[in-house]
Amino acid sequence: GSERYEAMSRIYYRGARAAVVCYDLTDSSSFQRAKFWVNELQNCEEGCRIYLCGTKSDLLEEDRRKRGVDFHDVQDYADEIKAELFETSSKTGQSVDELFQKVAEDYVHFTAFQVMTEEKGVDLGQRSGAYFYSCCHH
Repeated sequence: GSERYEAMSRIYYRGARAAVVCYDLTDSSSFQRAKFWVNELQNCEEGCRIYLCGTKSDLLEEDRRKRGVDFHDVQDYADEIKAELFETSSKTGQSVDELFQKVAEDYVHFTAFQVMTEEKGVDLGQRSGAYFYSCCHH
């Protein structure tokens, strides 16, 4: 989410079906920056599911006063943008597996739903069949 990569970022998330947008639980400015990236994704990638990921939860277990982002504010925001919310720790591994499991499950369910609801049809204007190009057809 660094500002210096902002101009190049669209090439990385073009066509994305899922995005994990991370912020530091001890730094309120990082949550404001995460909101910027959510807005970017919503504007550029219509079908992309968003997962909000608060990081460094291990620091909060050591000292609750280190929390810089109110849980209820983030939960309200997640509800507003229809995102899943996780609080994780890279150090301890807390909720990391659950986050990626949820992303994978949602992708499988979304893909299955998309296949079931896609309209099937035949393009009568298409001329790429083997019959059309066979040597015996005049």
